[in-house]
Amino acid sequence: MSGVWQERSVPMTDHECATEALEEIGATILASNNNQIRIRINGSEWALQRNHGRYSVRFNRRTVGTSLNWMDNVSTPYEQAVVRKLRRLRTEEESAQLESEREAIRSEREAFEAQRQQLIEERRQEILEKAQNLGYKVKQTETNGQIRMVLVRR
Repeated sequence: MSGVWQERSVPMTDHECATEALEEIGATILASNNNQIRIRINGSEWALQRNHGRYSVRFNRRTVGTSLNWMDNVSTPYEQAVVRKLRRLRTEEESAQLESEREAIRSEREAFEAQRQQLIEERRQEILEKAQNLGYKVKQTETNGQIRMVLVRR
């Protein structure tokens, strides 16, 4: 028995979106890698080969008949999957951007706080030295994060 082999293809460049679109039209993914997707749909098994940004199916035109109509329905779900993936990637990028901005602001704030603490410590040491040179004793109290220094004559 001879047959007429024919190839039919659908332009799908992204593997993840292609599998998502095939599942959306009711196909069961049997096996999947970047070069081939094996599916079961409408009781038949098919192997879609990836070639130059297209997934194609080779079939015998005499035996297949109209059971290949599912290929006409893949394009719309594929385009929707691409839009969803682009949206997801954009939000991930924005959140990463925000996280890096948050990290930059946090490090700037920590540097500012460290600089402020260093200035306070330098000022405290300066006051202690002046008080000691002038013959005063310094009483130091800390309340709610504020340092209060009182000079007491010896």
